[in-house]
Amino acid sequence: MLFLYGFGCPFPVEARMNRGFCALVAVAIAAALVLCGCAARQAMHPITTFVVPDYSARAIKTVGLMPIAERAGVQEAGPKLLPVLEAQLATKTAYVFLSQEQVLGSVQKSGVTDRYNKLLSGWRDNGSISAEDAVAVAQKAGTDALMLVEVSTWSREYVPANVEGESVSKVGLKAVLVSGKTGEKLWESYDEQSLQSAHYSPESGIGTYIDQAGMVRSSGKGGVPEPPPIEEVALRVVNDVFRVLP
Repeated sequence: MLFLYGFGCPFPVEARMNRGFCALVAVAIAAALVLCGCAARQAMHPITTFVVPDYSARAIKTVGLMPIAERAGVQEAGPKLLPVLEAQLATKTAYVFLSQEQVLGSVQKSGVTDRYNKLLSGWRDNGSISAEDAVAVAQKAGTDALMLVEVSTWSREYVPANVEGESVSKVGLKAVLVSGKTGEKLWESYDEQSLQSAHYSPESGIGTYIDQAGMVRSSGKGGVPEPPPIEEVALRVVNDVFRVLP
């Protein structure tokens, strides 16, 4: 008969075990906890997610995509992100998406361009969403909902030539789905990720980085490794953000 309580290993006298075995058990348990903790941290993407409890009852089938907003300090992210975003929405979701051009075209024909501009202006300026304007735009575009996307981070930073470290590309993205009937937020997801080059030191002059598939690619700029392609980071973020879209 054997009793094992915690890491102290208080066994009956007739079944007393070696203290070394107790220590081994403790180490194994601690290692398992550490590994579980690491796995949990690695799996925390997207960072935040919200969805209304009765989402399935909303019967969302068609979604109109609004122009991408860029937060302060972000430049030229929209044109590079849009193809990645459209490909993800078209192939990895169950919805029928109307492109930015299709939504705008319908709005212009219906004479509610002012509502469209107000909705887009509020979203771009401070992240606000006018429910009234969202309903007007969605109804004229013939969609059940509108998708608004903002880029909060879009950067490629080189490690200084005289400093040991890595060059980094980083992307932060938030997506919000708004009801075309009520203008309320139905779903929201946010994520931010980065991708590093291989480690650089002034002595070695390494000029390589590890891509998404784990392959080593070579590229250098005066011996300093270039940041990984920002489109690869964007793809990771978009995949994780829309992976949790109901």
